[in-house]
Amino acid sequence: MVLDALPLTANGKLDRAALPAPDFSTGRGQFRAPREGTESLVAAAFAVELGVSRVGADDNFFALGGNSLTATGVVARLRESIMTDVPVQWIFTHSTPASLAHRLATGPEATDDKGVGSSVEVLLPLRVTGSRNPLFCIHPAIGLAWCFSGLVQYLDDDRPIYGVQSPALTDSDTRFDSLDELADRYTREIRSVQPHGPYHLLGYSVGGQIAHAIAVQLRSDGDDVATLAMMDSRLMAGIVTEHEAPTITRLVAEFGAVELYDAGEDVNTTTEQAAALLRRKGGLFAALTPAHLETLYRQYGDLVDVALAHRPSPLKGADLLFFSATESSQDRQDFRRQTGAAIWKEYVLGEVQEYQVPTSHEQMTSPQGLAAIGPVLNHHLKFVD
Repeated sequence: MVLDALPLTANGKLDRAALPAPDFSTGRGQFRAPREGTESLVAAAFAVELGVSRVGADDNFFALGGNSLTATGVVARLRESIMTDVPVQWIFTHSTPASLAHRLATGPEATDDKGVGSSVEVLLPLRVTGSRNPLFCIHPAIGLAWCFSGLVQYLDDDRPIYGVQSPALTDSDTRFDSLDELADRYTREIRSVQPHGPYHLLGYSVGGQIAHAIAVQLRSDGDDVATLAMMDSRLMAGIVTEHEAPTITRLVAEFGAVELYDAGEDVNTTTEQAAALLRRKGGLFAALTPAHLETLYRQYGDLVDVALAHRPSPLKGADLLFFSATESSQDRQDFRRQTGAAIWKEYVLGEVQEYQVPTSHEQMTSPQGLAAIGPVLNHHLKFVD
């Protein structure tokens, strides 16, 4: 939205509370009314949860301002209106009323893994339409890229967006001996969508390390890397720490924004107990089975191990756009010296540009974090294009 002036507080700072409600209808394509029946009910659920007056059959839920949290509200409304339990993950892969209604019409037998289906494939299509080169978003340590869904609303409609997720989620026997080996697998997946550069890469947490390794491989093959962006990515090489590994409940709480127990109560449950609690709680992780949680927990440990052993190669011919969290939780103090853009200057031989985000490391992909990151990233992508 374009404003004549930004509202300011008495101290001259931006008064966010005085900003008008965003108009997500700006720039939308031609409106096509949803058909009667399930399509109209899905559109109505989208509209209520997003706070918009109407939603067309081809309007993308995430482009209208949706995210993984508001998607759970859509699921609750659909449960009441169409008397069907809709896995939240279906909204990731069927994000318009037309496509989700069609998916519902096919019945539950058309998917595997109790509704998780294609939402755990290595490439998660958050938006597949658009003529520009795609943005590839590399997962944090939990291995899932669902957290990037809220980014779609901030990037221009002609930009495809893909999440890159751990292959262990679809093949539990998958193992990687090094971070470079994992980066090679992801490079091949990225090339299956975009055979040649210029490439746009974004990594969150350890995903930044992986994105850097991917960029090194792409550049060594002679391809252009137009964007290497990181969201509070620590350089873990050589860290010696006695930081205790999180339990599965803490891991889900940190990366999935799902608190299974009261604050301050850290209960070391089994994956079966955690899965049962998630099903009762509902929401984004409710469709994950004990086997999924076991895989997520195992690959988290494997990824941390290879990240600690990784020694980055210098990246030539590319710049770094770095988003750093300004807040730090107490249990992260051991890692403070590895944070910030400065630590990467030895390994990125181009320009390093840092933007501070007023949130914690764990909340970088929260609605508040992405509201700060999204517009800057979109401006950068348009500029380098």
